[in-house]
Amino acid sequence: MESRAADRLAGFPAFLRANGFGVGAADAVQVLQTAREVGVLDAQVLRWSLKALLCGRCDEWRRFDTLFDAWFLPANRWAAPQQRIVESGMQQAASRAGGGEPGKDAGEPLKPRDAASRAEVLSTTDFRDLAREHALDVEALMRQLARRLKHLRLRRQARAHQRRRLALQATIRRSVASGGTPIHLAWQAPRRVRPRLVLLLDVSRSMAAYSFFYLRLARALSAELADVHTFIFHTRITAVSEALRDPDPWRAQERLHLMAQGWGGGTRIGESLAQFNADHASRLVHSRTAVIVMSDGYDTGDPALLSGALAQLRRRARRIVWLNPLCSRPGFAPVSQGMQAALPHLDLLAPGADLASIRAVLPHLLEALQ
Repeated sequence: MESRAADRLAGFPAFLRANGFGVGAADAVQVLQTAREVGVLDAQVLRWSLKALLCGRCDEWRRFDTLFDAWFLPANRWAAPQQRIVESGMQQAASRAGGGEPGKDAGEPLKPRDAASRAEVLSTTDFRDLAREHALDVEALMRQLARRLKHLRLRRQARAHQRRRLALQATIRRSVASGGTPIHLAWQAPRRVRPRLVLLLDVSRSMAAYSFFYLRLARALSAELADVHTFIFHTRITAVSEALRDPDPWRAQERLHLMAQGWGGGTRIGESLAQFNADHASRLVHSRTAVIVMSDGYDTGDPALLSGALAQLRRRARRIVWLNPLCSRPGFAPVSQGMQAALPHLDLLAPGADLASIRAVLPHLLEALQ
């Protein structure tokens, strides 16, 4: 087993522990032993083997698949050696995606296989390693993800509509005209609050390499999904949904810069979330709302304030998910004061350094809101 795959596997128990699983450091050894016995080429066999090994409670069993996908599938380099892309190769391919491959005619159209390969490279490359000239290509992939989520939601809404029930009182009223015979039945669809996404994006200095792309993801989701609300924060929080819906992306960027006074400064996550609770939560957050925080968790404020703000938000929202771009780095552990204060109130802590990591989380999140 390659050292990189072994490191990824060994870090999985710590990731589960950060998400509330009752696993310890010794489980990393058992994970490696299990992987050697069952192999890593069949992801499903490995999934079920680790699920049996690491799940000790019913809630852990239910949540395991989402966490497994969030940790392993985005990278997707350990499970299939023939599909593995080394880091240098990824960066070179990303450069070709932006400027054309040497030795090829710049006007030559990409073959479908080449286009798919470029999309895979861009989606699995850490945002900090992408140049801003790749923004349009990455945003196109984000739009594809948003359309997929939209179709997922529409299919589920259609299935929900099929689960209609007989409206007994209305049927009885209609039967009066036919002498009490219920010829014309009345139906009622179950009342359901529409799922809502609330995005809270950290635009502080430490997040500068990621906030540029997070805002484009928020723009893509807002364009395809009907109920998405976006806020940016550093030392205070600002609503930017209207600016993101501007059809001109560069004008939208200018509006965002004007609105985000102090962009790229320090971070006070607790104060920002407390401000969100005071000014917006009662209006925007309900029982079918998923709140997604995109931040590295470095907070210069009071950890107790962050914990209290998340606890208050937790009482309103269906799910609170924290996407941390540092999660996928080797040796990462959520030991910062901000992350330690946040963890007890989160439904999921997941990587958010590249589009593939985000793509592994969002469909499961929308399913939980249905």
